[in-house]
Amino acid sequence: MENRVYEIGGHLVRMETENASFLDKMGNLTPFRSDKTGPVILNIRQIEAITERYDKPMIVSEEPGFPNITVGKTPKGKWFWEMAPLPKLPVSGRMLCSEDFSNIEFSVVDPSQSLFTVNNVMMIAYAMRCARFNTLSFHSSVIKKDGRGYLFLGKSGTGKSTHSRLWLENIPGCELLNDDNPVVRIQEDGSVTVYGTPWSGKTRCYKAEEVPVGAFVRIIQAPENRITRLKLVPAYASIYPSVSSFRPDGPIAEGLHNSLSAVAAAVPCYNLECLPNAEAAMLCYNTVHE
Repeated sequence: MENRVYEIGGHLVRMETENASFLDKMGNLTPFRSDKTGPVILNIRQIEAITERYDKPMIVSEEPGFPNITVGKTPKGKWFWEMAPLPKLPVSGRMLCSEDFSNIEFSVVDPSQSLFTVNNVMMIAYAMRCARFNTLSFHSSVIKKDGRGYLFLGKSGTGKSTHSRLWLENIPGCELLNDDNPVVRIQEDGSVTVYGTPWSGKTRCYKAEEVPVGAFVRIIQAPENRITRLKLVPAYASIYPSVSSFRPDGPIAEGLHNSLSAVAAAVPCYNLECLPNAEAAMLCYNTVHE
């Protein structure tokens, strides 16, 4: 077996496969390749086929326009994931996870979708495993400005990427860090850091960079521009839906709650009711960049 080690969000991840050359061709992974020899938090191994199955599905995600995911638990207590690029498309891959998500086995069922399978196995496994280690995967677009990261949250289609673009177009010195799936980590001193990752949705923005978090801003479409800073409990509720996690698993859910509580207490959180215009970007910038 060949292996590659990647550093994502300050954690080392090992990918093992019979032929790792295809990993070297995945440009999104290249910036995160690491020669470090420290402890590996997540081991992922490709195998020919997964024969274990679950008794009945616990979760079936079939949201239009998004990957189809089915999750169950095998009689041996392992988590079983099955995925396809879209609902009603054939299964592209399967993943079998140890109970604590530290060791993953996966198989590619449809070779034409091997890149989709590898990316989603890594992204899902990382989010599940690292939730126990003060590390959260967010559905967010992130702008860097003056050494801080500003995360724009919201449901799909509400304008996160549009708001990032408005910052880039109207505020000098801005840079896109990630446009879909950054990682936020609470450091030992209580500070909160956002990291670029190999996963950035449709935008090719794969940066192995990190900055302290300046603010979280939930984007809400509205007929006028208005921004409100949230107190602790509403802040928690505002950022909670944007975290990728697996709430049926007790330790993951506990890690999610503890991390979100710390983040909401340490970082300013806002609701931005807005139009998709430059005035909204300037209002947001002038408020959160104090």
